[in-house]
Amino acid sequence: MNFVLFRIHILQCLANVEAYIDFGEDDAIESDVMKDVENEVTVLIEEIKHHLGDKKKGQRLREGVRIAILGQPNAGKSTLLNILSKL
Repeated sequence: MNFVLFRIHILQCLANVEAYIDFGEDDAIESDVMKDVENEVTVLIEEIKHHLGDKKKGQRLREGVRIAILGQPNAGKSTLLNILSKL
């Protein structure tokens, strides 16, 4: 799921909560709308955690990383690059 879909689901949850607040239990709002919102938010939290936990490893492998290490001669630029590339 990407950020646009996260946003859409969050807005749907927000709309359901606002409808529940505005129209209350007496109107034509489903009685379990808040439970559905709670379940949807729980799923969203897990999906966002999973998305953030990936740390874009696949994207970095596919696209690579462009860097520039600047400094004086013999300052350890190559050593730094070697350490970073092993992470």
